[in-house]
Amino acid sequence: MKIGPDCIPCILKMCLGFIRRTGLNETEVNALFNDVLKIPSLQGKNWNITSAHVVEQVMKKTYEALGDEDPLKKEKAKLNRYLLDRYETFEGMVRDARDPLKSAVKLAIMGNAIDIMISLDFKKLVTIVKERLGQPLPESSFEAFKDQLRKTHRLVYFGDNAGEIVLDKLLITTLKKLYDLEIVFVTRSMPTLNDVTIKEARDVKMHEIVPVLPNGIDGPFPGTQVSRCSPEVQKLFEGADLVISKGGGNFDSIEEDKDAFGKNISFLLLSKCYLYMKLLNTPLDEPILANYHNATWC
Repeated sequence: MKIGPDCIPCILKMCLGFIRRTGLNETEVNALFNDVLKIPSLQGKNWNITSAHVVEQVMKKTYEALGDEDPLKKEKAKLNRYLLDRYETFEGMVRDARDPLKSAVKLAIMGNAIDIMISLDFKKLVTIVKERLGQPLPESSFEAFKDQLRKTHRLVYFGDNAGEIVLDKLLITTLKKLYDLEIVFVTRSMPTLNDVTIKEARDVKMHEIVPVLPNGIDGPFPGTQVSRCSPEVQKLFEGADLVISKGGGNFDSIEEDKDAFGKNISFLLLSKCYLYMKLLNTPLDEPILANYHNATWC
């Protein structure tokens, strides 16, 4: 999905939130942000680009200024620990649900709200997730997802953020209980924003339930561009019966290439902006389960 005018202030706000968490003083923040504002796409001079590509440019400038390619590693670890400490609570929500799969899917999608790029009150996380669990999933989309799962043997799951990955782990565990699936979880190769790398995946012991691979992309790209992935991940993608794409960065980048690969893809994310509302016909801040199967949305 290419950027639109709404994306510019959103990207700038997110990137400023990231920059302010790096420990730079105000003078350094001003200098770096001035440099960020020189990026053509953030001046409305290039619309033929995804948000993930724009953020990658911001990250390169930030890492160069910092001399540190993972400035949020401590915060990511803290968020993972916080969610892991409450894993049994979330697990109980799924176990006691009338439809465990639907609850696990909704929890994974609600996990997309866990973002340290924005103001995040740790103490309210579980309460917020519980409250939002009552939001409905479009029944037709959920049925299409289940129908595809019944036909799936090889599944590739592209992860998104720290903290959120704990709820991805719960969904993957649920999927393995219900279906005969070979699942591989794919992370970013290089740190970017608060996205998961192999380190965060190992922190939550994802590797103990499914194989975990870095995507092989040589850059702080907060998404998945299959043509830039390692040959191993490209082969997995090509051989998958179903791809699960988690979060906005993956949606923006994978959605752009979806027709080139002819894959069955299920996108799990929250409707965080106008462009998602328009493309997927969903209200703002609602859970999205969008299936692209057989070259059509369903």
